[in-house]
Amino acid sequence: MSAMLPIVSILVAVFATAVPWGLPADATFVLPLVVVMMVFCWRTIQGAVLPPIVVMLIGLLTDVTTGGPLGYWGLMALMASSIAGWTQSITDKGGVGLLWLVWLPVVVLLAGFGWLLASLYFFRWVDWRPIAIGAAASAVLFPHVSYLLLRLERARLAPRRSAAYGGPA
Repeated sequence: MSAMLPIVSILVAVFATAVPWGLPADATFVLPLVVVMMVFCWRTIQGAVLPPIVVMLIGLLTDVTTGGPLGYWGLMALMASSIAGWTQSITDKGGVGLLWLVWLPVVVLLAGFGWLLASLYFFRWVDWRPIAIGAAASAVLFPHVSYLLLRLERARLAPRRSAAYGGPA
C-alpha cells in the first residue's frame, strides 16, 4: 500500500477538482494547483514512489476534470515533480518549514510559466489574476497539506510497536 498511498491521495484531490464547489471565477486555479502541490510534496518525501508516467497521467486526468486544455496540468505536475526530485536532498533534513521555503519560488515559477503557456494556447494575453490567486492560495495551503501528507506517510511507514514486540504500544 505504501507505493499506492501517494497515487490514491492525489487522485482524491484530482476528483475534488471536478466537484462544483461554487468558487468564484478568479479561484479556478486553486484546486488544480493543490494537485500539483501534492505531487511536489510526495516527490520530496523519502520513500514515496511517484513515477513520472503516473505524474503525467494524474495531470492529464486533472485536465479532463477541470475542462482545461489537455497537457496543461500534466506539464505543470511534471515540472513540479522534476523540481521536487532535484531538491529532495535539501528537504530531507528540513521539514515542513524548509519545504515551504522551497515551494514558494517553485509556485511563482509555475504560475509565471502557466500564464505564458495559457497565453500561447489562446493566442492572447490571458488574465493573470486567477493564476496569481491560485498560486497565493497554494502558498498559504502548503504547510497544512504537506504536514498532512507527512503525517500520513509517517503513520504508514512506522512499524507498530505492538506488532514488533507483541505488546501494547
